This record gives sequence, C-alpha cells and structure tokens, in this order.
Amino acid sequence: MIQQYEMIANYTDYEHPSTFISFPNNIPSSLDSLTNLPYYHQHHTYQIPVVDFSQQSSSLSCNTSSTSDDAEENHMSVINQRKQRRMVSNRESARRSRMRKQRQLDELCTQVLRLRNENHGLMNKLNEFSESHHQVVQENDRLKKETMELKHLLNEAQLATTYINLKDLQEDAHAKK
Repeated sequence: MIQQYEMIANYTDYEHPSTFISFPNNIPSSLDSLTNLPYYHQHHTYQIPVVDFSQQSSSLSCNTSSTSDDAEENHMSVINQRKQRRMVSNRESARRSRMRKQRQLDELCTQVLRLRNENHGLMNKLNEFSESHHQVVQENDRLKKETMELKHLLNEAQLATTYINLKDLQEDAHAKK
C-alpha cells in the first residue's frame, strides 16, 4: 500500500532525498512566459504530495512477508486439511475394521452355536449307538449261552439216542441169540 503525505517542501532547504522534493529554478522553455509573472523569482513554499519511499519499500517487504505468511498459511492449511482428511479416513478405516471384526466375531459365535448343536446331536447319536451296541452285545452273549446250552442238550440227546439205539441193538442181539 502506497502512503502519500503532504509535506511542505522548500526547494532551497533540500535536506533528505526521500522526504523532500525540490523543483529547479529553470522551467522548460515553452513556459518562459511564466518567468514574467510577479513573484516568480522569489523563494516559495509549495505544498506537494510526497511519497515516502522508505515506507514503500518496507511496505513491499511487508507485502513480501505477508505474501510469504499467506503462502505459509496456505501451506499449513493444506497440511491441516490433509491431516483432517487422513484423520477422517483413519477413523472410517478403524470403524470398518471394527465392523469387520464384529462380523467375524458374530460369524464365529454362530459357528460355535452350530458346532455345539451338531456336537450335541452327534453325542446323542453316539449314546444311542453305544446303548444299542451294549444291548446287541448283551443279546449276543445271551444267544451264545443259549447256543451252548442247546448244543449241550443236543449232544446229550444224541448220546441218549445213541445209547438207546445201542441198547435196543443189544437187546435185539440178545433176543436173537
């Protein structure tokens, strides 16, 4: 921003080049008629706008530093936006991860219940087969005993029949004699 100051400058009291502006006594020849005016050759005090170039240069450096500050601010804003987006993205990713883990946990719980039910059913079948096997083994033992008894009775009956047949043969043989 260029700041202008009105200062009273006396062209004969030229002290500092950045503060005062002096006008030469000689004016271009096309304006020679002005030299004939009264009071022309007297020293005059004029009010003129003066630009303070030292402030302008500091203003430029301020503009440069403010531009630099703006650039840094923009850079920080971009970094903060990236951080914010990354934070939101990470939160969303963590949320999805938690949901995925919860689904896996739910699936595992469902699988555990299914496997427990299946195990219970298999245990019931095993108990039924075991009971059935026990009954079959008992029946088998009973049948083996009965078979042995029947074989024993058969042997006795065969022996008795053989004995009777032999006795009858002997009696017939005695009677024929």
